[in-house]
Amino acid sequence: EWLSYHENGQLYSKGNYEDGELDGLSEKYYSDNGQLSSKGNFKNGEEEGLWVSYYPNGQLGAKGNFINGKKEGLWETYHDNGQLENKNNFQDGIFHGLQEVYDKNGQLLGREVFKLGTLDGLSEYYHDNGQLMSKGSYKNGKKVGIWEYYHDNGQLRTKGLVINGNQEG
Repeated sequence: EWLSYHENGQLYSKGNYEDGELDGLSEKYYSDNGQLSSKGNFKNGEEEGLWVSYYPNGQLGAKGNFINGKKEGLWETYHDNGQLENKNNFQDGIFHGLQEVYDKNGQLLGREVFKLGTLDGLSEYYHDNGQLMSKGSYKNGKKVGIWEYYHDNGQLRTKGLVINGNQEG
């Protein structure tokens, strides 16, 4: 097991090596309070399996899986108060599928769908009060179809057709 230290003497990291590559459980720590900052496994020098990170106060910061050093599947990040901040889906390290963003109080701010890193599907954004702000679809990264925009009181503000990313009609 290899141990590394911060300048102040606090443990910085610990991990194991095999044939010169990180292999097995690896942990990193904050210099000011010695709290765990992240932990996960390496296989042949690449992140593998569940990884978790923490804020200096010990609160969960993020969790998700790696396969061959790339993010895979659902990843969740959290605000420092413990509320969910993002739910992101990955395929081979690239955004793929539904992505959601939340504010520090747990209120949904937006959701989008990605296809291999490109916006492709329904997109909805919300005002701070929870009312729908906008709704529409993307195809290959460009707005398409009917897009609707709303005032924060829920009343429709604008509605129109978008073709290939341009307003029409």
